Amino acid sequence: MKILITGAAGTVGSIVVDGLRDRYALRGFDRVPMPDLDDAVVAELTDFDALVRATRNMDAVIHLAGNPSGAAPWEEILESNIIGTYNLFEAARRNGVRRVAFASRAGLLAHYPEKPTRTIDLPPRPESYYSVSKVFGESLCYMYASQHGLECVAVRIGNVRADRPHADHPHHLSHADLVNVFERAVTHPGLSYEVVFGVSAGDWPLYDLEHGRRAIGYNP
Repeated sequence: MKILITGAAGTVGSIVVDGLRDRYALRGFDRVPMPDLDDAVVAELTDFDALVRATRNMDAVIHLAGNPSGAAPWEEILESNIIGTYNLFEAARRNGVRRVAFASRAGLLAHYPEKPTRTIDLPPRPESYYSVSKVFGESLCYMYASQHGLECVAVRIGNVRADRPHADHPHHLSHADLVNVFERAVTHPGLSYEVVFGVSAGDWPLYDLEHGRRAIGYNP
């Protein structure tokens, strides 16, 4: 299976690359070089032609690239997270990519009380341009699945720390679970569009993990 990982040089991307490289043929896409990958495209998300090249002959895409800052101004979010995400989906569609796993964020529900358990049915409450871009990405997921048959899983990931491989809070996602949830998102059969929480398990059920188990077989 051939998988394109955008944002492959970032914190999240490098962990996913390291966890999947022994089982899949990986290609990286990032704005900076990716020396750990033999197959890589260095370009900006605003470069549509580069994304067309990157998605060519790929079975699936794990889309992690974009501006990750909740404090980023609209102009920066517009280029990388809005236009860039559209470019990725459209390039994938044109090249017949079967599935996209889109990195959304669990923080879309941060404004809700911590009880009861947060579910995917709760309407997102974005509080930054960054979060707005994640709602936009989830909507693109649905549209491309509905209109073009491009399978899509929006994974609402929790906080990932490069120096903290194990999760110690309900908002966090361990390195092993990070790899697991995106692997399941691109390999689980028989789906069109899904939204799942990408957080680790614990004794505080802040997020509903049962849906992810049923939808894509994610067992954190």
